[in-house]
Amino acid sequence: MIEKTLGNYDVHDSSHGLQALKETREKLLSMVSDIEFQELHYGYSNFPTVGGYLLHIAQIELWWVKNALMGESVTEEEKERFYFQEKQVIAAPDDKELSWFLARLAEARDYIRAYFNQLSDVEYRKLGPEITINGETHRYSPEWIISHLIDHEAYHRGQAAMVLKMVSGQREAWEHFNTPYLSL
Repeated sequence: MIEKTLGNYDVHDSSHGLQALKETREKLLSMVSDIEFQELHYGYSNFPTVGGYLLHIAQIELWWVKNALMGESVTEEEKERFYFQEKQVIAAPDDKELSWFLARLAEARDYIRAYFNQLSDVEYRKLGPEITINGETHRYSPEWIISHLIDHEAYHRGQAAMVLKMVSGQREAWEHFNTPYLSL
């Protein structure tokens, strides 16, 4: 029997979001675990490369934790290490191995874990610092941000899977294809 839950209810509420984020990342890592250098960097049509999607996921996660949660800016060193571009585009250096991309994903996730593990349940739902996006002031709760990051990563994982399928002709084994409502 397979049972799935987000966790125990004797822990902080943020741990449920972190568990869902972890599960989303595990699916991404499983998808890219065996790809070759050429698949990582192959530019199919006008789509970003798989490496570009991986780096974009890490960049956005870093931006949200630093700016919208911690009230800090991404440092110049981080911008360089994470290959931030002046204009927001999904791009990546074409000379990096998969391990480089995985290190960026892990580094951004370390910030997330450290931040969320110290939150109380009240802080989890409380609005964070003001940030300006395109001239508008915004505030986001950590609860909203973790939900957004799950959605963002899943969205781009799907795009990366599509590019991989076009490049290699392989299809990712998705467990949701085995759910009863899709089998009717």
